[in-house]
Amino acid sequence: MQNCLLQLKNINSGKRIFKLNFFIDANSKEDYIHFQQTIHHEVYGLFSDKILLSVLAQPPLAGRLIVEACYYDPLFWKSAFFSNGENGAVLFEQGKCRILIGNVQSNENAGCRLNSEKAFGSLSGIFESAGFQINSIVRQWNYIENILGFDGSKQRYQEFNNVRSGFYGDSFKNNGYPAATGIGMNRGGTIIEFIAIQSGQLATFPIDNPEQVSAHSYSKEVLVGDECVLKTTPKFERARFLELFGKKIIFISGTASIRGEKTVGEGDPALQTEVTIDNIKQLYSGKVLSKISNGDLVPKYGHARVYIKDRKDFAAIKKTFRMHFGNLPVVYIVADICRPELLVEIEGKVILE
Repeated sequence: MQNCLLQLKNINSGKRIFKLNFFIDANSKEDYIHFQQTIHHEVYGLFSDKILLSVLAQPPLAGRLIVEACYYDPLFWKSAFFSNGENGAVLFEQGKCRILIGNVQSNENAGCRLNSEKAFGSLSGIFESAGFQINSIVRQWNYIENILGFDGSKQRYQEFNNVRSGFYGDSFKNNGYPAATGIGMNRGGTIIEFIAIQSGQLATFPIDNPEQVSAHSYSKEVLVGDECVLKTTPKFERARFLELFGKKIIFISGTASIRGEKTVGEGDPALQTEVTIDNIKQLYSGKVLSKISNGDLVPKYGHARVYIKDRKDFAAIKKTFRMHFGNLPVVYIVADICRPELLVEIEGKVILE
């Protein structure tokens, strides 16, 4: 941990770190809490600035500890930091543009529903304090402990989706849902990370993959739970385009080997990776880019995360990923995917230049 933090301190060339994501291996709730406490102590002992911290119990596949760092330029952005325990956000302002980036967590309850309700409640409190509407969220990450498990007869991921649907209500009916990832972790309850933007200069819209049914339009056939139990769909878009201050990017949601709404390539990690990457490329195809500009944009896939269900599949998935993206900066981590038969999920962003 100290080694990672010193590396970050040494490469910080005039920019300031405002958020760190730690990927760790925690074998128990006690281990996880110990990691959190140690990370807080080390980070705040080394950095004078306040920093948002997310501790994600997703074991790295290339090292014992991985840290992602988020930077900003203090010469361009005014910033204000506020936090409450594991919940916090940074508000960035430039003229009339306001960006809110943060994370909330509930790790107090055994049940996913209670943790999710409390996490969304904390998110609501942050947004109210900052003067943001819920429909300003453009990107969201949802980390769910034991995502495929059950609380009694109720599947945990389905319970999270039910809570999210209730929280969103009709907030996103006019311009689509955020890009999002819903992924498992070994410990930690429920963690929600978010990016929200308020600006008259912002242009944003959802992007669909013609090869996939939108997740928010899934049929009941692929949702887990009895017919008599409430089952709402996952409320996110396959991707979301943003343009702000002349910069254009596409947030790629967590993407897996699904065509239509059916899983493809069961038991074959290489094939699932191929289908997943093809699904991703559909989201910044020439047809998509032609709707954004006159065809002069060049897409460059940025930093990626690759979530892998089983360690034994790492070599096959990494080989396939590198065949398409070469030495792209990427984090490989172990995590359960939202369906038992899915072996890999990939997310990231595409920069359009």
